[in-house]
Amino acid sequence: MIGVDSVPTRAIEKVLKQRGLKIGKVAILVGGPDWPTSVTCGILKLNIPQMLLGTLPVYIASIAPQTLVGALITKESDGNDTLWSAVTTVCTGVAAVCQAGAMLVASRIIIQTVEKDGEELAKPRPEHAKVAELTAKEADYVQACSRVEAWDVMSMRRRATITTAAYMHLLAFFLFAADFVLMEPVCFEKFAVNDRIGEMLGGNVLNIVLLPLGATSLSIWLIACIIHVSHSKDMGRVARETLLGHQTVSTE
Repeated sequence: MIGVDSVPTRAIEKVLKQRGLKIGKVAILVGGPDWPTSVTCGILKLNIPQMLLGTLPVYIASIAPQTLVGALITKESDGNDTLWSAVTTVCTGVAAVCQAGAMLVASRIIIQTVEKDGEELAKPRPEHAKVAELTAKEADYVQACSRVEAWDVMSMRRRATITTAAYMHLLAFFLFAADFVLMEPVCFEKFAVNDRIGEMLGGNVLNIVLLPLGATSLSIWLIACIIHVSHSKDMGRVARETLLGHQTVSTE
């Protein structure tokens, strides 16, 4: 999944191997999603102290503003709600802007690295031989999936299946989004991190789901997920059968 033999991943590796607090290295480590970024660094066997050093600016970009937001939540009940609420909003906005900015900078530097060193990064490496072999084997399957999943090729039944799943996902989302638009919630009770389950939900966390629209929204989403997974399994089976038939014909 990481694709250590792919040019984009090798471009990320090249940027992260820079020592110190280089802007591209910091942007990837701070702007990228925490767990996937850490796993990628581990799989690429990057220097741990250097990765920790490059991650330190996250305290300024994200941790400090969000910690301040958490501290200010308790201040909103001290009689000056408007002031503390405004400060909380500003701190949250600063953290969001820093995070988004880091992701944009990281994307730009990775693209520049690919454009500049793409040919060098694409050269095969002995340590990636098995991964490259697996990628080559999967390439035929990926192409077969692309062919059988084309809208013009799929049967009416399969088109109806995936369309139904898509519309159900959208419907579940719109029901959920209604809570943020309407004055009164219709799907889920409003609950903040400083609220108490005993006071707001009567001691039962399931009371956060409002009947009937809350349960309906969750049910629609679950059914849509089941339909989507079933369709994906079905198309994978068709792709494998198509690939197997093509290989048999080629062999004959």
